[in-house]
Amino acid sequence: TRYLAQRGLAALRDPQRLGLRVLLESAEVDPLNLTEEHVAFALAPRLNAAGRLADASQCVELLTTNDATAARIIAADLEALNARRKGLTDLVTQQAQAQIVGDPSLLEHAALVLASPYWHPGIIGIVASRLVDRYGKPAVLIALPEGGPGRGSARSVAGVDISSAIASCGDLLLSFGGHPMAAGVTIAPERVGEFRTALSTHVAGQLEGRADPDAVEIDCALPLPELSLDLVADISRLGPFGAGNPTLTLCASRLEVKANRTVGRQEEHRILTVADASGFERQVVWWNGGSETPPQGVFDLA
Repeated sequence: TRYLAQRGLAALRDPQRLGLRVLLESAEVDPLNLTEEHVAFALAPRLNAAGRLADASQCVELLTTNDATAARIIAADLEALNARRKGLTDLVTQQAQAQIVGDPSLLEHAALVLASPYWHPGIIGIVASRLVDRYGKPAVLIALPEGGPGRGSARSVAGVDISSAIASCGDLLLSFGGHPMAAGVTIAPERVGEFRTALSTHVAGQLEGRADPDAVEIDCALPLPELSLDLVADISRLGPFGAGNPTLTLCASRLEVKANRTVGRQEEHRILTVADASGFERQVVWWNGGSETPPQGVFDLA
C-alpha cells in the first residue's frame, strides 16, 4: 500500500480531474509540492466535512463533474462546511475539557468516556482523537440527542484494542463496531456510567504489565544546529509516512526556553525560542500548546 500511495501522490501532483484541480485551488495547495500531509490535513478534511455535516454525495459530484461552475460552487460549499466543522470541533473540545475540569475523577478511569446532549455526532471522533493526544488514554465521546439513543465515537492508543474492549461491554450497548484503533457505539443514555466503568476495566486489563503508554519512543538524538530544511528533505525521501511507516521522532537534549508567545486565531498554538547548552537558538512551534505551560529549566525536546 505504501507503493500505491507513492503512485497516488504522483498522480495528484498532476491532477487530471477538474474537481481535484478546483479543490486543490480552494485549499491553497500547490499540487507540485503535494505530500501525504496535504492529503490528510487539507484535502481529506474538506471532503469529509460534507459527510460529517451534510450530504457526502456532493463530493462524488465534485470529483466527476466536467462543469467548471458547478465544481467551484461545490468547492465553496465544502470550504464553508469545513470551516463550520473546525468551529464545532473547537467548541466540543472546550466543552469536553470543561467536563474534565469540573470532574477530575473522570481521568482516574483507564478510558475517558464523556457525553453531552449538545454535541454534533459528526465531529466527536475528531475530538476523541484530540483527547487521546492530550491525555494519553483511549477516549469515547458520546452525543446524546433528545429522545434517541446516544451515538459514540472511540479512539485508542497503541497497545489497546478498543474494538475488543468495547465488544466485552456489548451487553451494555445497542450496537457497536470498529477496529483496534477506532470504533463506534450506540448506547442508551442511562447506561453511559456503567459503560465507562466496564470499558475502563477491560482497557486496564489490556494495559496491565505493559510499558508506559505515555512513553515517547525516540529514533535518534539530534543536536539542535543539525536540524535543517536539507535534513527534512532527506527524511522526506523515506515517505510517504503513515500507519506501518511512522514519521521519525528525533530528540534534542538539554534545551532551555528563551522566549515564547501564543499564536493562532484563538491563541491555540505556541511559538518557543529554545537554546541549547552552547547558546544556539531555534524557533519551534508547539501545535495546540497555547493553553499549556512552557517547560521550566532544562528539558529535552522530541
